[in-house]
This record gives sequence, structure tokens and C-alpha cells, in this order.
Amino acid sequence: MPHLVLSLLVACRNAPIPLFLRLIYAVLRLVVWVSVRIFYRRRLVLGRPHFRFDGPAIVVANHPSTLMDVFHPALEICQEMFFLANYGLFRHPVSRWLLSRLFCIPVMRPEDVRPGEERDNSQAFEASFQHLERRGVLFIAPEGTSWMNRFVRPLKTGTARIALGAEARNGWRLGVVVVPVGLSYSAPHRFRSDVVVNAGLPVRVADWRDIWETDPAAAIEGLTQHLEAQLKHLSIHTCDETGEQALTLWEEVLQNELPIPQKAAFNRSQHLARHHLTDAALVHAAIEYRQLLDEAGLPDAALCQREQQGRLWRRIGLVLSFPLFAVGYAFWFLPCYIPYWLNRRLDLYIGYSATVMITAGIVVFPLYGWAAFRTALWWGLSKVLAWLALLALTASGLLVEHYLDAFKLEKAAARARHWAREVPEAFARAQNLRRQLVERLRQALKEALQEQ
Repeated sequence: MPHLVLSLLVACRNAPIPLFLRLIYAVLRLVVWVSVRIFYRRRLVLGRPHFRFDGPAIVVANHPSTLMDVFHPALEICQEMFFLANYGLFRHPVSRWLLSRLFCIPVMRPEDVRPGEERDNSQAFEASFQHLERRGVLFIAPEGTSWMNRFVRPLKTGTARIALGAEARNGWRLGVVVVPVGLSYSAPHRFRSDVVVNAGLPVRVADWRDIWETDPAAAIEGLTQHLEAQLKHLSIHTCDETGEQALTLWEEVLQNELPIPQKAAFNRSQHLARHHLTDAALVHAAIEYRQLLDEAGLPDAALCQREQQGRLWRRIGLVLSFPLFAVGYAFWFLPCYIPYWLNRRLDLYIGYSATVMITAGIVVFPLYGWAAFRTALWWGLSKVLAWLALLALTASGLLVEHYLDAFKLEKAAARARHWAREVPEAFARAQNLRRQLVERLRQALKEALQEQ
């Protein structure tokens, strides 16, 4: 929250924009900050000092969750950040007028070109050059297209061409830096999931001057490859979909068996992704175990002995807290269901789910809160009691979330017991695979600690 205030204090050091647009940006930043806090259960920001810079800059990030990938660095950077957005969004006159005033620069990708059109990004490059020359900040998703995977795809060269081109035409005196940001989502499309935002050291574009002056193409390629390596280092890079499936299963097993804080879990996942995805036997065991769980319709927690401890107390807690859960669930059902329903109706690419639900929530939640407050007044409550009731019902969302997690675990445990009775061979195989995975992963992590 302090950086929202700080952004207004240092804004004069950024690209000059009209005051009313600066105020609009500040309001939008606050709205997005609140929305992101609600949407994600846990949001961890690493390398926050790297978001503090002055002067022209390009922020780059991997791109697994469409518009959400823009929001995360935008919330951490004090300056107003302009965005390179796909050309298709600018085709309608209304959206073109709006986006042009909301810090967006259109860039035409190959997939945006219609029959009879020519791909020409000269205006986008010129607008980017001029923005950097005014000490502005740009956001670019250099993968080009959003893919909901946990690995970085080859980067396009546009970022390097803009950064090097801007410096070259200004005699290498601009001081442009590129700030790489790794984004790691537990489930990009799901409400109340987790995300890690990891900023790396800013890359000084002027360091590539000597290569540019002898071979511009080599400088562009070299800077692009360097940024790609940085994004892989800052995020959880699983190389391919098989590695992604294996690592996701390892994370689930380890967090159930050895729960640790989000930062430690992120470091653990990075280590496993970098050093153990080449272990074919370990990967195969994870894939086989996942297939068995999917066939039974079970999460790993259903087979974890640690999660099954205290089952009696969990059941008692579910029974005793049910009345409070019922009240909270009844209150929260409609505002949570409407964004979910809208996302299903639109039937867009799954990577847009978070964007659609947050956008809908920005409209639905305040209206629902206002309606609930007015209803409380209509029932005869005073304004003070109405506010207290609204705050209590809002806080009940945390109880509802915890209750549903416990109920799902209890339900999964019951299914696991049924599976053990009906298909004992498959159940025994799953238990054995899980035991092997836990032992081997623990040994791998122990060896890593000894090496340190």
C-alpha cells in the first residue's frame, strides 16, 4: 500500500502525462491492488528493490496469465507504466479511443494480421522510442502470446530492438534498463490461488553498445537470449509439459508432507525444476502416480498420513462450525458465483479466466456490498450496526474458505477408503509410488542442503 502513495510523490520524475490521467492511473492502481489481494490467497513479491528505479525502463515478464501478468509489476512500480498491447484490441473505435488514453501502445503480431493487411509496427516502435525518451516505463510480454504453462517460451526480439534502438538513436545517453520479472502461479485460472512475483537485477542496455556498433543483429539476439535466461532463472521453468506435470505433483506431495512458507516452497520448487527434471525415473513415477490419482478422482492429500491426523477433531469442527459456515456461504455465494458464471458463458481461452473474474468482481463486489448495506438499513438496523454486520459477513469469507478446504479433504479421505476397498491393487500401487516419491525427494533436498 505505501507504494501507491509513493507513486504520486515520484511521478514527476517519470514521463510527463496530464494530471487527470495520472489521477486515473492512481485510482485504477488502488482498485487493482484490492482486487488482487482478494483474488489470490497468497501473493509473494521477491526482489522488490529492483522495482525502484528512475529513468526510462522496459519491464518484461513471462506471460502465463494474460492481463494479470501486467498487473503484478504495475502494482510494484512507482511510475505509471505504459503497455504494448495486441493490435486486435484496437480495431473497434471505442476500445481504440479508450486504450490509447489508458497507457496502451498497439503492436501487430502475426496472428493479428487480416487478409489484405500488411504487418507494420513502425508506429509502435516510434511511440515506444518517444516514450522512453520522455523517461517513461514500458511493459512488454516478450513471449508474444499468453500460454498457461510453467515454462518460458522463446522470446521475440521486439524488446531488444526497442531498447537498443532507443539508446542508439540517442547516442547511448538515455540510460534505458530492462527489468526482468518472473511470474510463478500455482494455478493461473483459479480464484484464491497463489502467485510469486520475482524481480531481477535491471539490465543496462548500454552494456550492449560495442556489439551493436559492430553487428546490430548479434546485439539484438544476444540481449534477447540474456533476457530469456533471466526470466527462466526468476520463474519456475519446467522446460516442457511433462516436466510441468511432474513438478506440480512433487510440489503437492512435498507441501502435504513437509509444509513450509511460500518463499521456502518457491525456492524448493526452483531447485527441483533446475536439478531433478532430468531424472527420468523420478519424473515417470510422478506421472504414473498422478494418473492413478486422476483415475480415482483424488488429490494427494487423501493419501497423506499427516493430513489424516486429527480426523476426529476435524469432523467435530465441521459439525460445530456449520451454522456459521451456512450464513457466510449464503452471503458470499452470489457475488462469487456471478464472475464464475460469466467466465463460463464467455468461453474464452482459459488463460483469460483470472482477468475475466477479477474484472467482473470489480463491478459485482462493490454493488453487492452496497445492496447488502441498504438491505440491512431496510430491516431497521442503524448505520453503525449495518456496517458492523457487513464487516462481520465480509470476514466470514475466510471461515467459508477454511471450511470448504476441510470438507473437501474429509470427502477425499472417504473416497480414498472406498478406493482401497474396491481396487486394492491400484490403491497399494499409489501408496507405494507416493512412498518412493517422498523418500527420493527428501533425499534430493537433503543432498542440496549438504552441498550448500
